[in-house]
This record gives sequence, C-alpha cells and structure tokens, in this order.
Amino acid sequence: MELNYINEFVVLARVLHFQEAADLLFIGQSSLSKHIKSIETDLGEDLFIRSKKGAVLSDFGKAWLPYAEQMVSIQKEYTQNLLGKESEAPEVNIGYIPLVTLYNFMPFFKDYKKQHPHCQYSFLQGSEKDLIDWLQQKKVDFILTGNYEFPEDLYQQQFYTCDTLSVVMPQSHPLAKKKSVLLEDLKSESLIEFRHMSSLRSSIRKADPTFDLHPSISVDRASVLFDLIQKGMGLSILTHNMASHLEMEGTVIRPITPDIFYEIYMVYPIRKAPLVAREFSAFLKG
Repeated sequence: MELNYINEFVVLARVLHFQEAADLLFIGQSSLSKHIKSIETDLGEDLFIRSKKGAVLSDFGKAWLPYAEQMVSIQKEYTQNLLGKESEAPEVNIGYIPLVTLYNFMPFFKDYKKQHPHCQYSFLQGSEKDLIDWLQQKKVDFILTGNYEFPEDLYQQQFYTCDTLSVVMPQSHPLAKKKSVLLEDLKSESLIEFRHMSSLRSSIRKADPTFDLHPSISVDRASVLFDLIQKGMGLSILTHNMASHLEMEGTVIRPITPDIFYEIYMVYPIRKAPLVAREFSAFLKG
C-alpha cells in the first residue's frame, strides 16, 4: 500500500469532496479516485460512500482514519529526523475554512507555488474556531477564514475575496416562490447553522443588528445540512457559491436582499510572523 495514497486518503477524509481534495493535492480527480480504490482493494473495505455531491466516510473509513493519520505522521517524522529533509523542504501549514477553493484559490496558489517550489505545503481544513486555535498554537502559519473580530494589535488581516449570502430551503417552502428573500422573512423560521462558518453571524448582524440568529440545529457536515433542509427540518443561510456548489435535488437557493457580504481574509500573527506568511501576503497584494 502506497504511503502517498494514504496521505491522499487523509486529505480527502478532511474535505469530503474528490475535486477539492485533488486540487489540494495537485493531482487529477481520476488519479485520486484510482488511488483511493487501490487502498480499498488492499483493505477489502469501502472507505467512502460516494455521491454526485461528494463523499462521506464509511464506518470502516472512520475507524481507519486515525491509523492513516498516524502512518502519515510517522512518515513525516522519519523523513525529517532520519533523512534530514526538513531543511531542504520546509513545511508550510495553511489553515482554511471549507470550500475556500470555490473562490479561485487553487489557481492563485498554483502561481504562488511556482515561485516557491522549495517548500512542502500542508492544508488543514477546520471550523473558524479551529483555525483561530491552530493559529494561536502555531500549528499553522496563516489561515483563510471569515471576517472574525481579531485583535488588530496581534493579527494582520488581509482581504482576499467576498461573496453574498443566500438562503437554502426546500422547494415546497412558501418563500421558494419569491425571487429573493428579506432578512425580515426569516425571523420566524427554523434555521440550521453550518458550524464551520460561524462568522456568518457577524455579517448578518452588520446588515441588521436586530436580527438575532438563534439556530435550532447546528451541524458540521455540509451533506448533513442539505439532507436536513431537503427533509423540511429548516432553512440555512450560506454564501451563494457554497450553496450553489452543494445544492441538492429538492432544495432551492434564493438571494438575500439587500445584499449581505461575507468576506474572506488571510490572517497571520503580527509578532514573529512566519516568513511564508509575509511572502504570501505580499503575493496576495500582487
């Protein structure tokens, strides 16, 4: 069993989307699929339950993931300690919120990587809270996240891009007949929150301080979120690109009017900022 394939499995298990994982690994989606299938053949078990919208870990995949992560960690450790490759290829750790790759990040990063081919890059996906914790613990060099209220004397925030907010709802919902939705229309609705992007709340508060977002359900998997919406369990407010990317049969997307913007920033510590963070920031400014 190829260790590189195991690393690919770990990346896919984090993002749960074949194309997104392939982009992060800089390989073709078909190659990634073949590599995962090769592991499954060796193990005699399916690691993922596949669908048109992505993939979810099977029960066996969930059980095997900690062992796969340990194998990847051991490979990294012996490569650095026994083969002495750490100084030759310093590792750059980048934290990001789910689906940041929808915002033209991979073509942008590919151009950056061409100018810095000497580094090894590791992408870690997590919730906005996870990213903040990892940044404080120096597990990542910089993060790509929503507009959290970072202390300006401690962290540098650099604008990357923005998107508008939309509402996802069942096709049978009365609001689905409208071309757009007002925040006022949502005040009595049961809402489902995507936990990984909690800073959506601050974007909504800026637009309407009287709108108090109290979700009845909070989930950390996009597939679960859309499944609940499809079953009529509630509505959800998401970025338009994310909603469009994940839309399932039986759901509809309606823009919120007037426009509410969700901003994405690159964030890194001001004191003792990693060189790579400063280089990436300069590249981002173009």
